[in-house]
Amino acid sequence: MIIDVHAHYYPARYLELIGRPDLPPTVAAALAGQGIAERLALLDRSGIDTQVLSVSQAQPYLPDPGAAAEAAKVANEEYISLCAAHRGRFLTFAALPLPHVDQALTEIGRVTVADPVVGFTLGCSVAGRQLDDPLFEPVFAELDRRGAVVFLHPVGQEDTPWLAGHNLAWLVGAPFEDTAAALRLVLSGAPGRFPNLKFIVPHLGGTIPFLLARVSRKSAGEIGNGLRTMYYDTVSGSAEALASACRVYGAGRLLFGTDYPYCDETQFRHHLSYLSETGLAPGELEQITGGTAAALLHAADAAA
Repeated sequence: MIIDVHAHYYPARYLELIGRPDLPPTVAAALAGQGIAERLALLDRSGIDTQVLSVSQAQPYLPDPGAAAEAAKVANEEYISLCAAHRGRFLTFAALPLPHVDQALTEIGRVTVADPVVGFTLGCSVAGRQLDDPLFEPVFAELDRRGAVVFLHPVGQEDTPWLAGHNLAWLVGAPFEDTAAALRLVLSGAPGRFPNLKFIVPHLGGTIPFLLARVSRKSAGEIGNGLRTMYYDTVSGSAEALASACRVYGAGRLLFGTDYPYCDETQFRHHLSYLSETGLAPGELEQITGGTAAALLHAADAAA
């Protein structure tokens, strides 16, 4: 079973509610024009059994609590309906109406009972707040109580001066968001306080494999151990980077992803084919392409 844990879907009704009808940008998302039938045909051609859908940077982080709650509900219902219509082909990470804690807790309780919901997605930051902000402790505590999976995703830092212009906010800013979010969670002690939470960090963890020795120098291994409790998707395309991530995290912590629709068909297929270019053993490849995700997400039960 091959499971793509990093794939996006943009319902038009939801985008209107959050004021982002411009998403996804077609210049970057070559596959954005595909309908569901075309998308399923692409999955079939590529040998991918299931995609786990999430809202990407289009999080329902609206200032008004009621509007945020309604947007999150609309997004999640759109996703749940799509999954039900194509049972087994799609699952979803549900969105939450943060930074509004009470509304987020309500939505957690509401959608957890839905079979296609296999976890939740959070931005690497939330409306300007970082994930180690004490405001979010009750949300993490509830997710921990439920043993939830949390998929992180960059939100785009276009207003950051050193990332201004040239699409740098996404070309390099996104993996730095991944890096900072994961480190903030570890440095704030989240893995110890919430041991039942399973975090997935996208894009091989950003710059973590490259910088781990540097950030771990004064931690007596604490940072490295914390980061190794997390999972990381394989959206990269670089066999060298993947090999480094395997050495740092271990193949059992890596999950296959494509970042659909941010690729053309050739790039989409490469996200899967490049996994075999690192000399991984067949058992390791099986873990990465779906074995670990199936167990982590209870995918067989959710798709039944």
